[in-house]
Parts: sequence; structure tokens; C-alpha cells
Amino acid sequence: MREGFSKLIFLISALIFVFQYANAESLPLLAAAAASRPVWKDFCPKGLEKAEYKEIKWFWPEGTKSTQAIYNYWAERRKDFELGLAECDALQSDLSSTCYETLRKRQLFVNDQYSRNIQQKQITNQIWRDTHDKGSSPIMINIFMK
Repeated sequence: MREGFSKLIFLISALIFVFQYANAESLPLLAAAAASRPVWKDFCPKGLEKAEYKEIKWFWPEGTKSTQAIYNYWAERRKDFELGLAECDALQSDLSSTCYETLRKRQLFVNDQYSRNIQQKQITNQIWRDTHDKGSSPIMINIFMK
């Protein structure tokens, strides 16, 4: 029994050593990744990485207009991202890593705002549908009430 207990202690200490060594070795890699140059595809939806801005024409169908509005939004975001990236690239190496991190945080923040805006529009559309699509409206008066 004593031999089994000592083997268990040995295995636990070996595992602790391996995990500590693995974590210590991955820290420089994590720091390098944090300071690395951000990439646009990490912030935009798949398929919109190379969205192009096009002027929306009045005669386009509504579905085409709304789709192009989404493409235009992401094209503008990419342009702003590339301008910020160029500013960070122009800085010295110690300042550029901080600039990259700031740019990354800003893009994530704007993505969060965009998601919230989309959710708010969906909720608003659902409330309108719930109110108006059933044929009832808060404006209508029920003349059959007694």
C-alpha cells in the first residue's frame, strides 16, 4: 500500500511539473500573439472580408438595398480598420504593440455595439409584428364591448 501511495504522489508531482512547464513555455507565445498585428478577418463576419462599398440606387429592390447596406457598413469598417492599422504600423515597435491592442479592443467594442443594434432592431420589428400583424392595434376601438 505504501508503494502505491508513493507512486500516486510521484504521478501527481510529475503532472504538476508538466503543467507548470507547459504554462511557462506558452506565456511568451501568448504575449507575442497579444502584441501581433491584428487581422481584419478576425473582426468581420465570414464572407464580408472583402466587402466593397457601392452607392445604393433608388430603383433597386428592397432586399438588394438592405444587403448592400450591410456590405457598405463592413466596407466602411474595413477602411477605418486599415487606417488605424497604418497608423500603428508607422509607430515604433514598442508603441505599435500597444496601438495594435487598442485597435483590437476598439474593433471588438464596435462589433459588440453592432450586435446590440441588430438585436434591438429585431426586437422592435417583433414588437411591431406582434402589435400590427394580428389585425389588432392599440389605436383600434372595440365597438363590441359591453
